Amino acid sequence: MPQEIEITDDQVKLAEKYLLPQGKSFDDERVAFMKDLSTHDLHAVPGSGKTTALLAKLIALEQHLPFADRSGVLVISHTNAAVDEIRRNIGHVCPRLFAYPNFIGTIQGFVDAFLAVPYYKSVYHRRPVRIDDEIYDENHFPDYKLSAYLNNRGDGKKLLYKYRLGKDGKLTLQLENKPFVFPETSGTYQKILSIKQELRESGFLCFDDAYILAQEYLEKFPGIINILRKRFSYVFVDEMQDMDRHQYDLLETLFGDAAEVAYQRIGDKNQAIFNAESEMLDIWKERNVKELNGSHRLHSATACIVESLALSPIAVVGNKTNTDGSAIDIRPVMLVYENDTVSEVISCFADEIKRLVDEGKINLASDNVHKAVAWTAAKPGDSANMIKLNHYHGSFSKDHAKLKINYPCLEAYLHYHQQDASKLASIRKSALNGILRILRLEEVVNPGTGRSFTKRSLVDWIKEQHSGFYRDFKLQLYQITALNIEQKKSEALKSLIKLATEVLSKLGKTIKKSKTFIDEKHVPVVTTSEEDPEQKSNCFVKNGIQIDVATVHAVKGQTHTSTLYMESFYQINVGGKGQYESSRVADQLQGTPLAAGAHEFIRQSLKMTYVGFSRATHLLGFAIHKSHFDALYNGKPNMDRWKVIIVPKPKKPALAAAK
Repeated sequence: MPQEIEITDDQVKLAEKYLLPQGKSFDDERVAFMKDLSTHDLHAVPGSGKTTALLAKLIALEQHLPFADRSGVLVISHTNAAVDEIRRNIGHVCPRLFAYPNFIGTIQGFVDAFLAVPYYKSVYHRRPVRIDDEIYDENHFPDYKLSAYLNNRGDGKKLLYKYRLGKDGKLTLQLENKPFVFPETSGTYQKILSIKQELRESGFLCFDDAYILAQEYLEKFPGIINILRKRFSYVFVDEMQDMDRHQYDLLETLFGDAAEVAYQRIGDKNQAIFNAESEMLDIWKERNVKELNGSHRLHSATACIVESLALSPIAVVGNKTNTDGSAIDIRPVMLVYENDTVSEVISCFADEIKRLVDEGKINLASDNVHKAVAWTAAKPGDSANMIKLNHYHGSFSKDHAKLKINYPCLEAYLHYHQQDASKLASIRKSALNGILRILRLEEVVNPGTGRSFTKRSLVDWIKEQHSGFYRDFKLQLYQITALNIEQKKSEALKSLIKLATEVLSKLGKTIKKSKTFIDEKHVPVVTTSEEDPEQKSNCFVKNGIQIDVATVHAVKGQTHTSTLYMESFYQINVGGKGQYESSRVADQLQGTPLAAGAHEFIRQSLKMTYVGFSRATHLLGFAIHKSHFDALYNGKPNMDRWKVIIVPKPKKPALAAAK
């Protein structure tokens, strides 16, 4: 059993002081969770404030640190952003929690720090250079013959990049333990095996490698399990539903049956959209389940719709009210479009937002986050009849939606960055990433460590080794950022190339291997139409209302004032349930429970709509084609929950008056 600790009412009040607005307090549901330090699962509905409740529990635990048995607290989340949020919210009041022997980080960070890196060091007597998928892919250097062969195969990239060096020293497909498609004696197998072995030995690992090494470590040294159980007597895993099977299994191996550890898994099975299948519903074996049913994001008219979409049944109680405590009186809207009005859907939604603003039901001063989302975006080769996100918003680009470390050319680094208040810092980071990419292509490493530079280590190295250049380096970075903000991208690119050249010269190098990367021109996926000034990259603006456009995956975890969910084509028609979410979830929206053995596409559609529908505090919209509406919704049960709007045809421009 872990050290017995009692969370007191005073400690709950202390957490309220730091986490809640003045005069607010946690309800009984959340206080019960805060005080429960036993091993259990917490299933929480969207907007329940489960992470805030976890933070409150951590503030309370901080008051008991250090523990008498010298053990610590382990907090694992799924993303760096989530970990940063924890640090930002309670780091200043929980100094002991963020120090040894405690650990707060991502599942990948935990595996790297406690399993993969220690095992790698024991085998190769040095730390790995980098654990990152993009950097790992970048360091594959097949010879000319193998490269030509793979380029002529449709699965060439998969053969080269997706196979891993398994624990038995053989090639396996990622973490699926599927053998290579060719015999081990074949030349292709041997050459790719050699590349993987060289990558492993040189210290360039992908994320899968970390789990392969972790598994080897535990098999060879099973005592590590007991060491970690003694190190961490309280383990909290947030967003459990986003874990992949191998991550789930690893955590279960370490803590699942540990009587000496209080192991709490926190999440919402119904939001497991980052798994390829709905398998988390099957592999997450529940134990001592507790629930948070009250949502502070959803109001009652939206909550009942979201509840009907839950794959794993759970009551969803809408507790969201206006700031004065009055009920939010906004009915969700169903926007019915046809082929010739699909591009008007977002505009129609903007008109509905404007109407609610004019009626005083939405306050743009305080409630001003509006999103239009869809499950799938257009891909090359798609039929024009497959309605996807780009049909609704022609200039949508996934590259704008998701920032990456690597882009195919240097110029692209000046196009993709955040478009919010942190824009200046984001452009600076992107420019630095471009310089780092050049250094890697030129095979330049930090002279002091022998490893690839990071943004921080590059800046530190320049400051320490070339102090006279350091000030000019920072000034040039600022000038590149300013030019980019002013849309002077050609000048910004020239300045970035100049700066990269100077950095290389300080390292005794010149531009050679990176020349193609530098010279290649950036080609946007979709260009913005000059005829429609409101179509601005991934946002739509009308009457002063900005609606950001994104995929459902991109908005998971977010809270919006208004959310428009736009149906999109996904896979084939199975069981007569169609190829769009509106067809696949119609029965559930009308009150019919999901049939046992429902096809995976139906289950996935329920998860996507559950996540997408549960973002909005005020207005929820659902865009469906008229053919789907007429066949599946018009006159059917529960339609009184919706306000139906027929999307109007675009207005034709007025003819110029005759002279």
